[in-house]
Amino acid sequence: EMRIIVNAISSHTGGIVTYTSNLIEFLGTSNVEAIIYVPADFQVRGVVAPNIKLKAARSHCFGPIHRFLWEQITWRNIVKNSSADIVYSSANYGILFPPIKQVLLVQGEINLNPIYRELVLPHLGLREKISAFLRRHLMLFSARHSETAIFPSEVARDSALYYGPDLAEKSIVNYLGVNPQFSQTYEPRPWRANKRLRLIYVSVYYPHKDPLTLAEAARLLSEEGIETMARITMEISDFHVWDKSKAELQSLQSAQYKDVLEIGRISHSTLGAELKKFDVFVFPSMAETFGFPMVEAMRAGIPLVVSDIPVHREICGDGALYFELGNPHDLMERILELDRDEALRYRLTKLGLERVQRIFTWENHVGKLIELMQPLAVPKPLKLLINGLHARTGGGVTYLRNMLPLMATEPNVDVHLCIYDDQRNVIPVDLAEVTYHFLPYKRAFWSVLMREQVEIPLLAWRLGVDTTFSPANYGPFLAPGRVILVRNAVSVGFVEQRPLKLAYWAVLYVATLLSLLTCRRAIAVSEYACYLGGGAVAARLRKRIRVVPHGVDKIYSQREVANSRKSFLLSVSDIYVQKNFTNLIQALTKLKERFPDIKLKIAGEPVDQDYYETLKRLIEIEDLAEQIEFLGYVPPKTLCELYRACAVFVFPSTVETFGNPLVEAMACGAPIASSKSTAMPEVLGDAGLYFDPEDIDDIAVTIKTMLLDKKLCNTLSKKAEIRSKQFAWELTMDQTMTALRDQTPL
Repeated sequence: EMRIIVNAISSHTGGIVTYTSNLIEFLGTSNVEAIIYVPADFQVRGVVAPNIKLKAARSHCFGPIHRFLWEQITWRNIVKNSSADIVYSSANYGILFPPIKQVLLVQGEINLNPIYRELVLPHLGLREKISAFLRRHLMLFSARHSETAIFPSEVARDSALYYGPDLAEKSIVNYLGVNPQFSQTYEPRPWRANKRLRLIYVSVYYPHKDPLTLAEAARLLSEEGIETMARITMEISDFHVWDKSKAELQSLQSAQYKDVLEIGRISHSTLGAELKKFDVFVFPSMAETFGFPMVEAMRAGIPLVVSDIPVHREICGDGALYFELGNPHDLMERILELDRDEALRYRLTKLGLERVQRIFTWENHVGKLIELMQPLAVPKPLKLLINGLHARTGGGVTYLRNMLPLMATEPNVDVHLCIYDDQRNVIPVDLAEVTYHFLPYKRAFWSVLMREQVEIPLLAWRLGVDTTFSPANYGPFLAPGRVILVRNAVSVGFVEQRPLKLAYWAVLYVATLLSLLTCRRAIAVSEYACYLGGGAVAARLRKRIRVVPHGVDKIYSQREVANSRKSFLLSVSDIYVQKNFTNLIQALTKLKERFPDIKLKIAGEPVDQDYYETLKRLIEIEDLAEQIEFLGYVPPKTLCELYRACAVFVFPSTVETFGNPLVEAMACGAPIASSKSTAMPEVLGDAGLYFDPEDIDDIAVTIKTMLLDKKLCNTLSKKAEIRSKQFAWELTMDQTMTALRDQTPL
């Protein structure tokens, strides 16, 4: 279902009020969801359909400059936050560089009209001339920043193309409509009832409306012996807006027109009925873009006499009589022609009615509008650059191995991946849907940090990407659409003792904070990671972080014939100081007294070589060489077998933001003994038995309890399998893509 947001804040008076009222009514009969912003004083006609939401603009625009600023700042932010597919600007001007696709309706920009430019503008004051210049160019700029510019007539479009011929390909004509209320059956007025000829001119005052021509024609008719009364639906206050309208108003109020002219507004809601009380509809306007009142009069079924200008010929066709522009004598002659010929009056009325029913309907206008917008509502492909420079081992590699193939097949996404040459053996590089960008430089920690800030932004801007995604705590500060993945536990620094490693984690923390402050969006793998990334620093950062847990590879969830549990303990993790293997080894010393044949298998690469050497020395001191086996890297299939065969899976880590091995072990139904710190309880829930990772005795007692209680292990195993179903890479990908596509401001 297409969702549009409509700027109708200028709906105070005149044609734009008519347009907005009908747009609300007829969009309500469609399957389009629309949010329409109107002035606070806008009077809603009838019941608003459920798919239409009306919102009053909070600020009244005091003049054109204020309106321009409101639209370019406040309205832009409203549109950004609306989640709409298209913004529809229905009154001549739109957003420059709009945040979403924009369609512009140029229905009242009279400053483009050549007749207005030649006959009206030269007689206006300096303020109006400057305003006309600015309005004209603002309309052209708005059209250039829109996907499509809609004009209500061929004349209006051609007038715009005179100033902006480059707009030809994006400019279309979509005729406006007339509300069915004007077709309601009212008792028509007999011609010259009570021997008085009644003329009506429906319009708000503008300098090009030329009401004096009608007033003078009414006076001339009276001099010819035909009692005439003309009604002009203008208010006296309309004239006060214009610097040089005083003389025109004084003429209309002069004694010579006292007996032939009435001035005063008629409510649009009753206009259909009121038109039937007049003999002739007169429209002497010097310039128009469409002319709502003419089609309303044709629909109401009264004869029209209008000034002979191109737009009137286009709209009225053979459904009206035409008089020479600004010539009251010729207007009088056309009215006398109607007075003499009843058949002519009938023919004009019939032709006008048929023309409106065929061309000028709101069903036609709104239908064409929706037809135009639907292709635009299809989101453009998201051009995504993934910064994979930090994925060397552990969770970063696991993430890209699982996510990259899913992202590659996501519809409407153009995926690019930037990695080093030496990452080819750990990250999938054979996906046809992914465009790869390899950096040939030698890898080192500091060079990665520096090159990330240069190479990734240059590549991103050259490719014109929408989003730069760094599945690490930090990323390039100058790349477009930056999104980071908070997955590394910067609190490791609190358990680290070595100066160089402390410096590493300090740099990681600062880089994480700076990335959070400058990114468009952040994804955290858990609430704990979210707290580390944002909440611990400032509450303001929390709103830019979305929690998206990791998934688990399907290989771990494939049910096979259950292996009989063996007596060994299993721990899975690359070897870092925060993995807390020191305390686990010391707990094993205590367990050896009760279980002399106990074995511990540790699957994971010794990434932190210094810490690995420390562990080997501890094993030698504790005489555990026969009990502990370092397996190094273990492929997933073999790892599944280990998870399904171990007596207890032990996860002793002191600091984790998620813990992929926990979810893998859960999916395989392993009985789990886990640290109760950081993110572990959030991931594991009630599917494991917890211990204090700093308490060696507690670790030993927890493992001992599980080794002795097979029933407890079976219960935990079943709970683990059930809970693991909450974690799937497909779900992770869906939630991640939602965050990556999200362009709304924070």
